[in-house]
Order: sequence, then C-alpha cells, then structure tokens
Amino acid sequence: MSTPSSTAAAPALPAPVRDRLVASIAQGTLELPVLPEVASQVVKLSGDPNSDTRQLAALIQRDQAMAGHLMRMANSTLYAPKVPLVSLDQVVSRMGMKKIREIALIISCQSKVFAVPGFEALIKAQFRHSLAAAAFAQEIARNRRWNVEEAFLCGLLHDVGRPVLLQKLIDLHQELKLPLDLGAVEAAIGALHTRVGSDLVKSWTLPARMAETVLYHHDAMKSTSAAQTAMMTQLADDLAHLLLTDGGRAVAEAAVRAHPLLVPLNLYPDELDALLAQRDTIKAMVESVS
Repeated sequence: MSTPSSTAAAPALPAPVRDRLVASIAQGTLELPVLPEVASQVVKLSGDPNSDTRQLAALIQRDQAMAGHLMRMANSTLYAPKVPLVSLDQVVSRMGMKKIREIALIISCQSKVFAVPGFEALIKAQFRHSLAAAAFAQEIARNRRWNVEEAFLCGLLHDVGRPVLLQKLIDLHQELKLPLDLGAVEAAIGALHTRVGSDLVKSWTLPARMAETVLYHHDAMKSTSAAQTAMMTQLADDLAHLLLTDGGRAVAEAAVRAHPLLVPLNLYPDELDALLAQRDTIKAMVESVS
C-alpha cells in the first residue's frame, strides 16, 4: 500500500468511519495487537540487567511454537550462523538477549500484526518491506557505529501501524454496513499509520526512542529526541522501497543518491555505494524469512 505524496485529491472515508477512527486514536481506545505472552516476557527479560540466558531459554521452552520458529529463524540467512545451531540453549547462549528479543518480535509481527484476512498478498508485501528496511537500517547503523539491534527494530516496526489500521477500517466499514473504498482506506492509512505505529510500540513497552522514530520516520527532522534513528529509518525505508517494488511506493535510485538525509547522516557517496551493493544480499534474506 503506497503512501500518497498528496492527499488533496484522495477519496475521503465516510464520515461515520472517519469520526470513529479519529476518536479512537485520539482517546487511546484503538485496539492494538498484544504481544504473545512469551514474546512479551522476552522483551521484559531483555531489558532486565539482572536476567540471564538460562531464564530466557526456560521461558521460550514454555511455547513450543515460538521455540520452533526461533530455531528456524536463528539458522536462516538473516543471522547466518557459522555452524548450524541445533538446540535452543545453543541459540540463546550464542545469540544473546537482544538478538532473541529481535527474533521474537519478527515472529510476533509476522503472525500477529501483519495478518489481515483477505489481504494476504498486500500484507506479505508490507512485511517484506519492513524486513528490508530493518536490514538496511542495521547496515546504516553498523556504518555509523550505532546500536545495530535498535536500528533493526526501528526498521522492522516503522510501518506496523499500516496493517493495524487496515484491519480496523475493514471492521468499521462492516459494522456500519458501508462499502469499502480502497483508495480512501489507503489515504487514511498513509496519514495516520505513524501515530498508530508509535502507540503500538509504546504499548509493547519498547524504548521510547523507538516509538518516536516510528512517529517521525517520514519527517525525521521534526523529531526532538530521536532524530538520529528517525533519519536512519527514513533512509532505510526509501532504500527498501527501491529494493522491493511489490506494492509500496516507487523510489528511484537517483532519488536515493540525492537523498536529503545523506548529509545530516554523514554518509559519503562511497558509503552509499556500499549500502546499495547490499541489495542482493538483503533481498535473499527477505526471501528466506518471508
């Protein structure tokens, strides 16, 4: 689903749908996806300096589906272990708390957030885009010597508001017995997904800087406390749109090479070349995970 450059000519939602949606967002009553229990506990443990990997492994073993997904993901090209990881204890001890949190959130997003019945192809394209943005953000952070785990999650979560809003708008149209205009739905999601995504990140008790990054990932210079990660995520978002053209807005390589955030990010032409050279690797990773 693309983000329109201008909503001036975009079709409008029916007034009853619009009013209920805007009110629920403003009042904080919009129903947001809840992390599965084990994933939620993984997030809490990863932020607790007194926790250890044994506690983490014991927690994950309580959810065999999560454990199986984690084993598969840990051995994918995304993490590319030097030797196959054959046990949960081995995965947890080798990868550490932050990477396990990262994988738990990937699994939860794929199964809980990026899931709208009837729109499977669109939602899969959005998830693939988010994975690509996460990988590009990680590479930018590695280049700048920033926190690569935080960068990956900022990219992964930057568009989580989109599927949440799509499901809510489908539900509202059905409740009010009104026909669904996909153009109007797309325009509304484009306008509101950053706010909803930021609220979702807060509800998952992830760091406040991630929530602000999601809020400003289309206009990073407006961020007051997360400008660095917001700029990184905005560039990663555009790089992901350049890489994957299924759905989403079109971004040309010339636009990336003239990107207004290259200077504030202190990225030189050779460093951008190195990022662009990662395209095949990142695309293969996305294919392996999605």
